[in-house]
Amino acid sequence: MIDTHTLKLNDDRTLAYACYGRAEGKPLYFIHGFPGSRYQAALIHEQAKSAGVFVVAPERPGFGKSTLLPKRKITDWPNDMCQLADALGHAKFGVLGTSCGGPYALACAYSVPSRLNFVGVAAGMAPRQDAALRKGELPMLKAMFALARIHPWLIAPLMLIDRMMLMRDAQKAVKVLAGMLTEPDRRLLASDTMALTRFSVSLKEAYAPGIGGAMQDAALIARDHGYPLEKIRIPVHLYQGGNDRHIPPAMAGYMAARIPDASLKFFPEDGHLSILVNRAAKVFSDFAASTSN
Repeated sequence: MIDTHTLKLNDDRTLAYACYGRAEGKPLYFIHGFPGSRYQAALIHEQAKSAGVFVVAPERPGFGKSTLLPKRKITDWPNDMCQLADALGHAKFGVLGTSCGGPYALACAYSVPSRLNFVGVAAGMAPRQDAALRKGELPMLKAMFALARIHPWLIAPLMLIDRMMLMRDAQKAVKVLAGMLTEPDRRLLASDTMALTRFSVSLKEAYAPGIGGAMQDAALIARDHGYPLEKIRIPVHLYQGGNDRHIPPAMAGYMAARIPDASLKFFPEDGHLSILVNRAAKVFSDFAASTSN
């Protein structure tokens, strides 16, 4: 298990995080998916170490050991990130958001562009207001976000079942949930025991304090994200798999068309989880090129 670190924020909340890769490397802040925790970045630890990248993986409020923040907004997140970066002595840093962590990475790009030297989004969630973007999404996810948009308590039964399965036997639960994943992701979890273990640990830790953080996060993702994509003025790297039913490829196309300086890297053979593991080397290469410039 990776060591857990905590930071006391200005409002007395606790922000928990873990570190991966090479400690003396340039900092890239990893923003986990939904549900997720500081342990999700373990999936790319070895690749980060080989690339000489220092990965800092904070937990959003209500997940793992980070304090829940009532009535928070996605646009509150950049302030937490900057406080963490200040505490770690990082005047400049990169961000990489995966899945539902994508909107939080883009919130940083919108709100604190002067602090960032790289923005990456891997299989990232786009604003969900356009129904065409949800075509091809898993029906269960489509229903969950639709209910969460109305009120987060409407998804409490689903979150409770999810939590019960993961807390009882996380690896068994992930194997069951893998039935909803596309073939590239099922193949990854079946063939890579370490990836299965790390992903399972991350999901279990996400629910350790309860379901409050997950319910809140789902509602925030389902609603307006609080910033216009068209107003993001720094380069954004988008990485999208063609075999993804959690984040349909149309979402990446939507963001690429609206963010003024976006570059889209499309990998037809990758799924929702496999793109993070299989394309980490590409992300780190882009990060290195961005920071050297």
